[in-house]
Amino acid sequence: MTATTLEERILRLEDIEAIRDLTARYADAINKGWNGKTVDADAIPDIFAADARWEGFDGEVTHGADAIAAVLPKATSVVQLSMHTFLNPVITVDGDTATGDWLMWVGSVMADNPRSVYMSADMTYTRTDKGWRIQSVLIGFGTMVRGSDGGTA
Repeated sequence: MTATTLEERILRLEDIEAIRDLTARYADAINKGWNGKTVDADAIPDIFAADARWEGFDGEVTHGADAIAAVLPKATSVVQLSMHTFLNPVITVDGDTATGDWLMWVGSVMADNPRSVYMSADMTYTRTDKGWRIQSVLIGFGTMVRGSDGGTA
């Protein structure tokens, strides 16, 4: 292990905390369905890098913060309620870039049917002049608990 100064160690901890906060703001932006909460596509440019990449477990890829924000309304139109939680992060900071390997739990209601899914979310981050931003998201399918109608999330 390379010896680091106290200042470098504090910066690393601040960076990790900023990345945790950024990821929580991402979850909040895509949550909806209680107390008037709606998806906040306008928050995406403050969360994602302009040239970001988002890839779902089905292989669908969206490029750019503006495009990610633009697909949110349609992608979430059938969802009555969703709560995203990012858990157990392994965050590695390397200068102005970082990686975060997360477990993601999503509870949702679609067609009046509750369901939940547990997936991986592998993210990369980049430091910008406005702070940390998500550079890429890769969602990996895990396991699903289906609602009473047997539907899928």
